[in-house]
Amino acid sequence: MPSSSLGSRPTSSSDGESPRVERNSLLSPDFTALLIAQASFGFAFSSFFLLPKFVNSQLGAGAFEIGLLTAVYGAVVIVFVPAMGALVDRHGRRNFLTAGALLMAAASFCFVYVEDMGPLLYALRGVQAVAFAMAFAAGAALAVDLAPPARMSQAIGVFGLTFLSMNAIAPAAVEEISKRADWPTAFAASATGAVLCALLSRRIPDSRPARGPSSEIANLWTVATRPRLLRMMAIIALVGTAMGAAFIYHQPYAAELGIENLKSFFIAYAAVAVFIRGAMGALADRVGLHRVSIGALALYVVVVTAMSALQPGWLPAYGAGLGLAHGFGYPALNAIAIRGVRENERGKVMSLFQAAFNVGFAGVSLALGWLAEREGYPPVFLVGGLSALFALVLLAGSPEGRPVGASSPREARS
Repeated sequence: MPSSSLGSRPTSSSDGESPRVERNSLLSPDFTALLIAQASFGFAFSSFFLLPKFVNSQLGAGAFEIGLLTAVYGAVVIVFVPAMGALVDRHGRRNFLTAGALLMAAASFCFVYVEDMGPLLYALRGVQAVAFAMAFAAGAALAVDLAPPARMSQAIGVFGLTFLSMNAIAPAAVEEISKRADWPTAFAASATGAVLCALLSRRIPDSRPARGPSSEIANLWTVATRPRLLRMMAIIALVGTAMGAAFIYHQPYAAELGIENLKSFFIAYAAVAVFIRGAMGALADRVGLHRVSIGALALYVVVVTAMSALQPGWLPAYGAGLGLAHGFGYPALNAIAIRGVRENERGKVMSLFQAAFNVGFAGVSLALGWLAEREGYPPVFLVGGLSALFALVLLAGSPEGRPVGASSPREARS
């Protein structure tokens, strides 16, 4: 949508300053500062995409143990992300971003002491999950607060670039550092990104939604049980299952096939997703969130299902296809979920959406690990592809899968 069609609107400040005017430009100084801080956090977060390789090659973990470790992380995220969303809506954003970054730094550094698949490993992943919940809830709410209303999908997509760009850089860096030095050095390096985020976060103006009467502020349960959001959470949870199958289990499957270098998958995935969200980020807002979402879900089905026939040399192609689907799909679906939501409910909705994604991504991983040990890895990707197909059918048959204005007033309020 042309920038000339975007209006300006005042927003409140939590520190007593005069209301700031939100301008048409998406990349304002405040939004840019947020992106840099989140990219630093994303380096620490994305470094642990190679954790399945570490526990498989260094600690002798099998598919079920990898799934259990992922499930523990996901369970903590699922519990804490919605809670943090409610807290940042009530108490402001910046302090949660700082605290989450510091917690991530501490937990990442402590991985240098991990020597087996014992309690320390699981405890540290749990701490990292809490850290992610804090940083994500605060950062996502800030991104939406700072975005012009008509560019919401683009803002969510650009915010996601801070993580997506690191999806390539961090795993590639960790893989090289682990080869040239060792894994403890790689983990210590990842912690520096979180420290940098904590420092940079203090330069971001805080944001706290204006409070109205208590009767107008919906609690977390009320927001989570709205039919419209329930449908969108179910859809993104199914997408998370497809992504979890692709992201987690291509690593041990590749090792089984004798493929040692995995960075080409992450680089191709991130490069395509970054291009989509950077150069084509406004497309969904222009042509319709429903059209882009349905197309992206169809691509998830094709790519994840095709990974059941993984062969040496094909990792970059699968990564690129997944980057194309996720680059368009996640921000468009997220924008549908948050469309029409009050300012003092944004943190809750963004966090519930992310929690639902983790239900699929990590929560189902334990069952997929069990399936891999019993039947091999190809069925894991078939289940992932089928999950994306269910998401496509659910969206296409729901009011959210139709153009704006095509649903009845009753559907629009649900």
